[in-house]
Amino acid sequence: MLSMRIERAPLSDTANRAILDGYNRLTKSNIPTNEFVHWVRENPAGPAWHALLETAEGRIVGHTSVFPLRTGFGSGSVVPAKSEYSFLHEDFRKEKVEGYENASKPPFIILLDQLFKHCQGQGWGPIFASTNEKNQVFTRRVGLRPVSFPLWECLLALKPRKASRLTPNLTRMQRLGLLSAGIAQSTLWSLGGRLRTPRGIREAAVDSNGFPMESERLAFFEDRESLEWRYLKGQYARVELETKSGGYVIFKNGSVGNFLRVCQWRLRETKGIAALLSELVRRARREGALGVRWAVYDGEAESEELVGRLRRAGFLCARRTRTVMIHNKSERYLEPRLWRINDSLFSFDP
Repeated sequence: MLSMRIERAPLSDTANRAILDGYNRLTKSNIPTNEFVHWVRENPAGPAWHALLETAEGRIVGHTSVFPLRTGFGSGSVVPAKSEYSFLHEDFRKEKVEGYENASKPPFIILLDQLFKHCQGQGWGPIFASTNEKNQVFTRRVGLRPVSFPLWECLLALKPRKASRLTPNLTRMQRLGLLSAGIAQSTLWSLGGRLRTPRGIREAAVDSNGFPMESERLAFFEDRESLEWRYLKGQYARVELETKSGGYVIFKNGSVGNFLRVCQWRLRETKGIAALLSELVRRARREGALGVRWAVYDGEAESEELVGRLRRAGFLCARRTRTVMIHNKSERYLEPRLWRINDSLFSFDP
């Protein structure tokens, strides 16, 4: 018999370590404790709520959490919240939960359902989660519904063989295509690593302001405090266009075995994009990264033109769909046009 408790961060150091041990083992991640604590406790919108399943001996064998995010939508009165760090130890997936002995639902579904109801009682919503396709069957049982966001996944491979082997979510034919295109791409950009920072580009603090918060759509990480929280120092960088209209790109620094990944961008026009791409390639080469990865979601005025510019610069751009599971208590948010989506919501990995 498992017991369930719901409490708000901060949790004890012992609990944090137990949660990460279970989560990292399930997902094959390597998230350090200090980063986990940062995400769930230091959030400027407020700390996360946690739901835990424990044995009679006090061992944590299941966990999920929901943390709030700031948004300018609805004049800031809306409190969207993201579900993260969910797991249930495989040895306890058929155990009963105290107080729910007669429930037909498995323990993890009970855990999610109770935490979501609790957070909705706090006035949070929409609650959303990103999950793989095989888990969507389970998340539907707690009222989560899929919303599809079409995008162009644009890749520039500077290490073609490694990139074709290590890039996730590709079919065998797509890997062969990336290998073939990557050989041409790396040749085309072979001088990029030896160039200085291009003219018209400047590096800026990640938490710089400059664009007003979006009020007509759900958008995230637009105020200084949220930017500072979201983009950990040393892991991300921001470069800006020195054009009259301005614009910026925030990216995850590349590393051996990973792409330099664009996480968030705002451009009022695509003038100056050539210099911006040169800088991204220069950084990727300097860091020994596989290349540059930029997911361009539909719905932005500049998206179509940006994809065209990326293609002309040698990027391989393929159509994809990102699915976000949104709780049906917030049905109005099942409409994609109400969201400003970018990869900032899906790249919390270290």
